[in-house]
Amino acid sequence: MSNKIGLKGRFFRGLKIGILVVPFLGLAACWSEQVAMPPDAPGVSRSEEYSFGSATQAEDWQATRKVLGQLEGRFGEKSMRILARNLASTTDPQTIKAYYAERLIHQAGWAEMPVSTFADKAWAFAFVSPNGKQVLAVAALDASESAGGIVPLNILTNLDEDKGSKG
Repeated sequence: MSNKIGLKGRFFRGLKIGILVVPFLGLAACWSEQVAMPPDAPGVSRSEEYSFGSATQAEDWQATRKVLGQLEGRFGEKSMRILARNLASTTDPQTIKAYYAERLIHQAGWAEMPVSTFADKAWAFAFVSPNGKQVLAVAALDASESAGGIVPLNILTNLDEDKGSKG
């Protein structure tokens, strides 16, 4: 008889623990949700077509390709996307970085990841998710490469959604 009582006691203790643990697992699942693509930063705009000549395009692709190569090595070639944007040449690159840092580091717990453009006329930065599976990087030419007050800027990411604001 005491064996049956012991089994029932263990069962109900396990049930109590399960009742306490399940809500925490639900919260943990919510915390690990993937961050959506942040809206475009101030000074960043979209264009229907590429707004630059072939010389600028070559420099832009060289800088972007170097960053893309670093990211593909870590996150996989097939998962990365390039979102082409225009950047007002008067916009300070630190403003762009601070904008994404606020949304990714401060609000979602991401961390900065070192990247380099290996180019004299470009700059880049990247942020990686806490689980190390998502990335958002920005690569752009310096303002000295401006054509009509804008420079090319590329967002390199493996985030599923592109919810950037049209600008």
